[in-house]
Amino acid sequence: MATVSELKEGQVFDGTLWLVSSAVKRTKSGDPYWEGQLQDATGSVSAKVWDSAGGKNGRVKALEPALSAGRAVRVRARVDAFAGALQLNILEAAADPDASPEMFSPKSQRPLPDMLKELEAVIASLKDPDYKRLLDAFRSDKGLFGPFCDAPAAKAIHHAWVHGLFEHSLQLAKGARALAPLYPGLDGELVILGCFFHDAGKAWEISPLPGFEYTTQGKLLGHIYMGARLVERLCDQLKEFPAEKRLHLVHLVLSHQGDRSEGFGSAADPATPEALFFHHLDNLDAKVQNCMTSLSQAPESEDEFTPLRYPMRKAYYRVRPQGATELKENQKKPKDGGREEEKAQPKLW
Repeated sequence: MATVSELKEGQVFDGTLWLVSSAVKRTKSGDPYWEGQLQDATGSVSAKVWDSAGGKNGRVKALEPALSAGRAVRVRARVDAFAGALQLNILEAAADPDASPEMFSPKSQRPLPDMLKELEAVIASLKDPDYKRLLDAFRSDKGLFGPFCDAPAAKAIHHAWVHGLFEHSLQLAKGARALAPLYPGLDGELVILGCFFHDAGKAWEISPLPGFEYTTQGKLLGHIYMGARLVERLCDQLKEFPAEKRLHLVHLVLSHQGDRSEGFGSAADPATPEALFFHHLDNLDAKVQNCMTSLSQAPESEDEFTPLRYPMRKAYYRVRPQGATELKENQKKPKDGGREEEKAQPKLW
């Protein structure tokens, strides 16, 4: 069975996918049609059900009960191309109650046991006893750390996969250890705590089900508020946790998306060296990972730029600096007389 990433125009797909979204709409002539988004662990694809090829015959109404969002669906569909993108023209559909949701979400390429060992090393390396016991309390609370460990770091922008939030946090901790010593007076261990708490609210803002849709409390409260409250509750549970350290860490969480004038949702402008440092560190990892993911997931082609990728709508240059004169065997051009002339091709990501 082909995966979403392997779909080709003209083929017939027959397999189980996760239905992320579902809606019945109307054509300009008033006929109903169904539109949805399906995915597996390799990617997502839009899908349509037309009432008929030449008039109304009730196909949408007949298939609509099976095409309910938030479930696995067995579909048989023709792969079409529309506006430069592939889509599924669904011919048959039925719910697949035996399929596990875990099958359909992308996962971190880093093994979870390795990440857990890395976190244990981070906790062991902390010299400040208050920071050490706070991070250890978080690690030991299964009700908090379990969802954090499994959550994506975002719905789509960066580290949008199972364990992505954990991976992002560890990456930030490495960056903090490398860069914080360049700024004497900066509390590097406070920054490291921020690496693990700044986005912790995303474990409840974003659903763990495939598609990573926003939860009701995520829409109403947002991850920044939920993350700040998590920090406050953990600090309050620890005997005599210093109020000033609590205040600084909560501020870092509330301000980590930068100045409020930038429009990214911070509850406060960064007003300490640690908060300012962390905002830019977090932004660096998110933006570079978005670029790297776009490059790695770009479809096979000779295009020099990646396709525009939701939601950032950026195209990245794929030609590598050392690759402008590299040769591709399948790009050799025959000379007159049947001999092959080597044609230089750019090395694409």
